[in-house]
Amino acid sequence: MDALSQRNTAFASAERADLEVVRAQYLTFVGTHCREFFDSLPTMIMVLNLQRQVVFANQSAVTFLGHGSVDEVLGKRPGEALGCVNVLDAPSGCGTSLHCRSCGAVRAILAAMEGGVSEGECKLLRREHTVLESLDLNVHATPLLVDGQPFVVFAFSNVSHETRRRSMENIFFHDVLNLAGGISGLAGLLREITPGEISSELGVLHNASQTLVDEILAQRDLLAAESSDLIPAYAAANPQELLAQLQGLYSGNSVSRGQNIVVPTECPVEVIETDARLTQRVLGNMLKNALEAGSPGDTVSLDYASDGDGLKFTVHNAGCMPASVQESIFRRRFSTKGATRGLGTYSMLLLSERYLGGSVGFTSTQQEGTTFFLRLPNRMNTA
Repeated sequence: MDALSQRNTAFASAERADLEVVRAQYLTFVGTHCREFFDSLPTMIMVLNLQRQVVFANQSAVTFLGHGSVDEVLGKRPGEALGCVNVLDAPSGCGTSLHCRSCGAVRAILAAMEGGVSEGECKLLRREHTVLESLDLNVHATPLLVDGQPFVVFAFSNVSHETRRRSMENIFFHDVLNLAGGISGLAGLLREITPGEISSELGVLHNASQTLVDEILAQRDLLAAESSDLIPAYAAANPQELLAQLQGLYSGNSVSRGQNIVVPTECPVEVIETDARLTQRVLGNMLKNALEAGSPGDTVSLDYASDGDGLKFTVHNAGCMPASVQESIFRRRFSTKGATRGLGTYSMLLLSERYLGGSVGFTSTQQEGTTFFLRLPNRMNTA
């Protein structure tokens, strides 16, 4: 980098290739199968020279940028092509301002120019006409050699919608949990200080509000699990206590409908290292399904026992699932109770395998009834 270029940047090199050089580099791509290949990809791709200028952009990128042809972005740097507002404060364009030091796109490109494959996140503001728009991009930069010339393949995807959705979900769960928790706490307090028949009715309200809180937490956990944002908290837990707590929770729940929930009184295994909340989430879904399939007076049994080098929990009821249900039971959105249901059994599989290090399954016959099981290792690998 010459002295003038060094004075005109606060981060990456300010040096640029002449437009004639850029067009010659563009022809290098036009004359190869690279153009056809890149244009066939749905991923947005720019090919950059060592001055970080665009020498080629595939059709997906050109369309996203709102241009009619690649000629309109040749010679620009990614931030300039995307309309990043920080370009206005940069002495020599994209990559040369103080803001650019924390830009995941610029850092990934520079790493690829050094010969490495790099990826990152780029959060930028751009101005569309008179409106400011926030973009969240996942970026990936890879070095590429074409006819002896070094380039960088800069691939990016717009994840703004997903980022906003997660942000709104976090706000929603925070607010609705506060509201539901407040209702539950107030119902419990009123139940304690109110005598007679009204106290019993307040008990029903308190149980219902507790169920609401649990359902909200279950949905939050499922969304976090699917997006790999869920962080298990492994600790020692007593298996018998886990089942007894589920018995207490669901015995007073409307889903039980006069059914008996039986848990073991002895404790053959005193402790297991697991995430107790997620374990109860899986077993609770099994118990809820068993209760929903039963009738008043039926019995649902919860149990556990040593199983090789691990522990096996079981939830049993006397019913038998049809073959068509058994074949699809763990699919997302599969349900026997309507199109808006069906996440319970799917979440069993997701939470047990991805986060608890275990497995789930079932047996269901006319003679033996239906038993769902959860196998967990005795020791979780928390490394």
